[in-house]
Amino acid sequence: MTTCAYGKIAVLAPSGVQTGGPELLHQLVHEIRRQGGDAYIHYVPDPEAPVPERYRVYDTPPMKELKLGKNDCLVGPETMVRQFPLFSKAERFIWWLSFDFFLSQRSGAKRIAANTYKRSLIKAQTLSGTRHLFQSHYARNCLERWGVSGGILSDYLSVVPPQSGGPAREDIILYNPKKGLPITERLQRAHPGLTFKPIINMTKAEVEDAFSRAKIYIDFGEHPGKDRLPREAASLGTVVIAGRRGSAAFAEDMPLQDQYKLAIDPSLEQRFGKLVGEVFGDFDTHFAAQAPYRDFVSGEREMFSQQVRETFFR
Repeated sequence: MTTCAYGKIAVLAPSGVQTGGPELLHQLVHEIRRQGGDAYIHYVPDPEAPVPERYRVYDTPPMKELKLGKNDCLVGPETMVRQFPLFSKAERFIWWLSFDFFLSQRSGAKRIAANTYKRSLIKAQTLSGTRHLFQSHYARNCLERWGVSGGILSDYLSVVPPQSGGPAREDIILYNPKKGLPITERLQRAHPGLTFKPIINMTKAEVEDAFSRAKIYIDFGEHPGKDRLPREAASLGTVVIAGRRGSAAFAEDMPLQDQYKLAIDPSLEQRFGKLVGEVFGDFDTHFAAQAPYRDFVSGEREMFSQQVRETFFR
């Protein structure tokens, strides 16, 4: 029988935002409470904000006033590092949901100055006792170069895999226009005969329906952490093709065979066209080849529970 290592646990989350990152924060509160811990969500900048409709499936009572003592714990994503007190009696964890997006997106001297400041901020937090958790092995690898270490605290999908006998698969390539669009546009220009369909302005049910019909989902974005859409696509039976960059380059984060991870170089268009033709022509073989990835995704719920237990319980 395990017991929670802390009295109260507060998890910081942005108020009024309904995207993948904040969902992870609500999942964490839910899982800690499921295992017997006293966890709460604390919204920033509006502590009075209601729990968004999308997250009400989780047990996430709000903590409107952030009062924590020496036996308590504060957890927040790297995007909220400025909200972390440098000196606090409570245990503190920065949960790195991404690394790339923490860095400045400016250019030239402004980028160097901004990233120097951010690196010094992380160093100050670490020296003052703040600990670190990583959603991906990629993020942990990047932070180790800054002398920062910590454990893995991943996440999981709230997607139910389809039953057998679903709709017939179509020769469609789905993509997220918010991820790696310049690369996707390169591929579209090189292969005008292929059907590309963007995942945009869709409800959750519509996205799941699209994944249950298309043969391929592509993601040539930065992969700053373990992105949700590739995993959702795989769990719904779509063959995933990704750019070999960010977390997608790490087998621990995306255990796909190398043939489905394409280097972004001058030969990309040719290799992509060949692979797409093979998947369209023999979908069942490629579907079977990605079974280990689907098994990995389906096991993330239990893996997350174990990681929460190891981090917050004793």
